[in-house]
Amino acid sequence: MSSTSSTVEQKAKMGAAPAGAKAPEVDRRRRRRAKISAQVHIKAVNSPEPFEEVCMSVDVSRDGLLFTASRPGYWKGQQLDVVFPFSTAAAALNTAQKADIVRVAEQAGGKFQVAVQFQAAKPDATGAQKPASHVGAANGAVPVMTKEQSVVLAVEPDTRTAEIMRNMLTQDGYTVVIVPTAQEALEVLRTTVPVVFIAEVESTDMSGHDLCLIIKRNERLQRVPVILLTRSAQPADYSASHQLGAVVCMAKPFQPERLQHVVRLVAPPPAIKSVYGASRVSSSSIERTL
Repeated sequence: MSSTSSTVEQKAKMGAAPAGAKAPEVDRRRRRRAKISAQVHIKAVNSPEPFEEVCMSVDVSRDGLLFTASRPGYWKGQQLDVVFPFSTAAAALNTAQKADIVRVAEQAGGKFQVAVQFQAAKPDATGAQKPASHVGAANGAVPVMTKEQSVVLAVEPDTRTAEIMRNMLTQDGYTVVIVPTAQEALEVLRTTVPVVFIAEVESTDMSGHDLCLIIKRNERLQRVPVILLTRSAQPADYSASHQLGAVVCMAKPFQPERLQHVVRLVAPPPAIKSVYGASRVSSSSIERTL
C-alpha cells in the first residue's frame, strides 16, 4: 500500500476528512446561502482608523453574509455596523445591525471577500439563539400591531389580481392594503407593521427577494411573515425565497384558496382563531399542507 493511501486511511480512522473533502457543517452552511447581489453599507466600529464604504454582497444567509470589499483594513473578529440591503432611495428602510467578521480572504485586483455573522444570530451560553430585539415606541418606531389590527400588505400591480386578493382576505376580517409598487410598500412599512407581507419575486421596481431581505433585516419588521409569489418554474427561485426567510414561495398565477389558506396559517384573523389557532407555524408545516 502506498504512503498516500496509508495517510488517507489513518485520517479516516481518526475522523478527519481526506484532503479536498468539505466539512459537513461547511456544506450545510453553503446550502443555506442564497446568491444575492445587493448593496451593503459597512461601518467599522472598533477599527483604529474608523471607516465606512458601500460594497456588494456575494451571497446571503439568515445569520450573515459574504461581501466584496474594495479596501484593506478588515480583520477576523472586527465589529461592524452593517446595513443590508442598503439603498439611497427616499423610502429605504436602512437599519444597521451589529456584525462580527468571521473570515477575510484577499482576492485578485486588490479586492477582499469578507464574511460576517450578525450578532443577533449568535447563540447564547446555553446554545440557544438570541431572541430578536424590537425597537420600541420610545425611539420613534411604530409598535407591532395586535391581531385585532390584522393588516395584510401586498405588492400587486395587476388590478384584477389585487381585487381578487382584497375580496378574499377582507372576508376573513383582515384589513387589506395593496399597492402597485415596492417603493409604495416601503412607505407603508414606515408606519405599519403588517401581520403578513405578500410580494412577487419578479416585481419591476424591486424584487420580492430584496423586499424580503429588507423586512428580515429590520428589527421592527423581522417577525412579519413574508409570502412570495413567482412566475418562475426554476427550483433555485423557490430555494432562495426560503433561504432569505420567506415562509413560503407559491407559483403565480395562484389559486386564491391556497393563498388564503397560507395567510390563515401564518396569521389567523380574529374571526377564525378558534379554528386555526393563534400560533404561527413553520415553513415546513405549510409546505406539507399545500
